Amino acid sequence: MTKVSLIIPSFEVGGTESSFIRKANFLKKTEFIPEMVYWTEGGELRKNLDSSINIVKLNASSLWQLFFQFINYYNKSKPKVIHTPTFMVANIALIARIFSSHKPKIIIGARSDFDSVCKASKNYFDELKLRKLSQFLYPKSDRIVAVSMGVKNSLLASLDIEDSKIEVIYNGILSEKHRDNYEKPNHPWFISKEICLISSIGRLSPEKGIYELTCAFRKALKLNSSLRLLIIGEGDEEKKIRKYLNDYSINDFVEIISFRDDYYSYLSNADIFVLNSYYEGMPSILVEAVSTDIAIISSNCKHGPSELLNGVDHCRLIEVNNENQLIDAINDFSKIKKTKRKKIEHLQEFNIEESMSKYLKLLKELIT
Repeated sequence: MTKVSLIIPSFEVGGTESSFIRKANFLKKTEFIPEMVYWTEGGELRKNLDSSINIVKLNASSLWQLFFQFINYYNKSKPKVIHTPTFMVANIALIARIFSSHKPKIIIGARSDFDSVCKASKNYFDELKLRKLSQFLYPKSDRIVAVSMGVKNSLLASLDIEDSKIEVIYNGILSEKHRDNYEKPNHPWFISKEICLISSIGRLSPEKGIYELTCAFRKALKLNSSLRLLIIGEGDEEKKIRKYLNDYSINDFVEIISFRDDYYSYLSNADIFVLNSYYEGMPSILVEAVSTDIAIISSNCKHGPSELLNGVDHCRLIEVNNENQLIDAINDFSKIKKTKRKKIEHLQEFNIEESMSKYLKLLKELIT
């Protein structure tokens, strides 16, 4: 049997981590042997991984240490295929292969707009390093899997890579749980028929724009006092958001709760879902929102939302960081009753079985 190593930084809540865990669990039922590799302690997602899957922790707290740990891991564990997310970690994995006696095939997972990730670097040197290393090393990977056509096109525009090297495989997100009807959470905002409930789910980090959503919500609340905002997520921006809620005395109208396993119940039973990101790749939570009847407001960021929401009813794309458009969309949707969403044919491409069948085909091509 063939070992496939899936590399994640940690088991903290995040789209990348959840996606790789789903892949590992699926591969466990095939002829491949999945192995999870990480280097940062913590994270509640570990419980979602099949307990029979082997887990390897690398002793690394810097990219330099990670480089040596990868070499050691390649030679000791001898995986046939490495699947890595994130742009810089992929570069380290590729460099490590050059110096390793064992040469695994390497699949890079491209999950965000390349140019936006580069610009979000801590400083100019880090941005330049990421761009130059990627330009040199990415063509040496065995395959790049982009989570959307937008992400693929951004790589082709930024890096000298052959089109055939980049394959688009949508994240396998939807499963049986997304076909069930979920009871409303035991929360007063879901019980009252007088409330229009807005939900936002995601990491509380600057690129997700949840602080800006909170600012827009305060102004929308002046137009409609029945509005409430429920934020599910954790991250560095939480302190900033809570200060804003205190400063403007709107704690009674906005609630922040930590990520929870039954988040889909909160999502599907709300009235409006807002994704206010500055950049994405193909946001998993937006795919899940489309699988419900909830009204959707999304920034038209790079990349994913326009690709996913094409032909989807009860949704609106707004410009990135356009507060007025966001307020108008919230106000407009708050006046419309929740209705059954029409069937969306392209949503089936996000089924776990559909997505993983393409991954299995790719893995078999690489090891043949």
